[in-house]
Amino acid sequence: MSDGAERGLIPVRLRSCRAVEIGSGSSLGMSPVLVTANATVLHVNDTPASLYLGTFSLRQAGYRVLEAVTGGEALQLALDSPPDVVVLDVKLPDMSGYDVCRLLKEDPRTREVAIIHTSATFITAEKKVAGLRAGADVYLTQPFDPEELIATVNSVLRLRRVEREALANAARLEEADRKKNEFLAMLAHELRNPLAAISVAVQMLGQKDSNGLSEADARRRDVIERQVSHLRHLVDDLLDVSRITRGKYALRRGPLDLNTVLQHSLAAARPVMEERGLVLREALSAEPCWVDGDRTRLEQVFTNLLDNASKYSPQGGLVTVGAHVAEDSRVRVSVQDTGIGLRREDQERIFELFAQLDAGLARSRGGLGIGLTLVRNLVEEHGGQVDVFSEGPGQGSLFTVTLPLLTDAARPEATVERIESRRGEWRILLVDDNPDAREGLREMLQMWGHTVAVAEDGPEALAMATPGTYDVIILDIGLPGLDGYQVAQELRGRVASDAHLIALTGYGAPEDRSRSEKAGFDLHLVKPVELVEIGRVLAQLGPVKRAPRRLQAKSA
Repeated sequence: MSDGAERGLIPVRLRSCRAVEIGSGSSLGMSPVLVTANATVLHVNDTPASLYLGTFSLRQAGYRVLEAVTGGEALQLALDSPPDVVVLDVKLPDMSGYDVCRLLKEDPRTREVAIIHTSATFITAEKKVAGLRAGADVYLTQPFDPEELIATVNSVLRLRRVEREALANAARLEEADRKKNEFLAMLAHELRNPLAAISVAVQMLGQKDSNGLSEADARRRDVIERQVSHLRHLVDDLLDVSRITRGKYALRRGPLDLNTVLQHSLAAARPVMEERGLVLREALSAEPCWVDGDRTRLEQVFTNLLDNASKYSPQGGLVTVGAHVAEDSRVRVSVQDTGIGLRREDQERIFELFAQLDAGLARSRGGLGIGLTLVRNLVEEHGGQVDVFSEGPGQGSLFTVTLPLLTDAARPEATVERIESRRGEWRILLVDDNPDAREGLREMLQMWGHTVAVAEDGPEALAMATPGTYDVIILDIGLPGLDGYQVAQELRGRVASDAHLIALTGYGAPEDRSRSEKAGFDLHLVKPVELVEIGRVLAQLGPVKRAPRRLQAKSA
């Protein structure tokens, strides 16, 4: 009996083999692709006839073929000249093909190589499973037709190519996403700087004697103030949706009365609704609704819902905001309008990113199509849910936000916060490279009675900030040359606890806040910030000549 018969080798009929192409005439309908080009196959088999027949077929198909008759030789060849595919017999004289496969897959230099197991004897399903679990891509049982071998090699090469392209595309997309986020952060900073200057100027007009402005000028000032606020919200939403979809934001949660949050949102929405001729009604809970939440983010939720209601309601429409405590220890807040309503299919996708009811209508009414996406994500991060209902087009819409209430034990005792304004007390150094924003804020601080010096960049600030000279240093981060983080670190080394450091910047991502704290800032405010907030912060400051305490300020 021949050696081939002892090994169970059954002669196969040789055919003229050629490179297998996938052309337009194939069932897959793909463009022609020659998958054998420059491909190397390592053929491992200790039976001479099988080795010869397989190698001959592969070379006829256009592959470069390496040969090995033992597992050790195969491993060495794979390291010396990594192949694209290994056609590996499971029965070898020195070790099993399963062990060879496992060792190839464990080595980072060869783990991406495709492996085809072959066997000239009957192999049970259990053995095939063992081979596949060891890392093999496919299993062929001899006798097989040479064209079957070529087609199988071609198939695994094609899959490997697709995998490599997918990984390369994923890497490119990840890099593009990183660059996009860097661009958005820079864009926000560049947008917030001019917005800050305009906002300060408008707020100063509002704080001066109103009798000095004609009725028309006062109305124009109010228009500018509302539109600056709208632009600020658009910038915040654009950045927030990027952070939320990447999970790059963190909630600053604490006990708060949801009624207070709703009152702030209603106060912000009321002027816009009045301008659009809408009627705003409220029916809030008579008792406190204590939740564990981020005040700024929850205000963002209800501000977006109110803005959505006003945007899609006709002049003279009614917007009603209600809140009540349910029996399931949850609070439900509803925002109902008499606007254009929603079709059933729109209700199912309204919270999707960039979803618009109608392209032309959405563009005419403004917005980025991301506000409701932010609402859903922020509510869910608070352990709640948001729902929408409409009886159809022209029937208005009802949005309901449900949030869990704090237990009685977790609710804080009622306290009244009193902040006495301090005037004429602080020596302030204001550092900002935007001259309009710098001069506007300087004028406002001086109106409050503070002594203010200004610097337009880091080196000038460091030259001016000698120990004991200033009580408060308000410092922009996006400075030319020496950035605000570096300036803060240098100042902390010089003035130690002599001054409070406040970051006033267009950079507002969580990682920016973390960096500012590490650099030595006591507080991080994001432009454009309300002047009343700056006044509240200054009123909170403790005496100098001691380590500044970390202040809790509303996130802008």
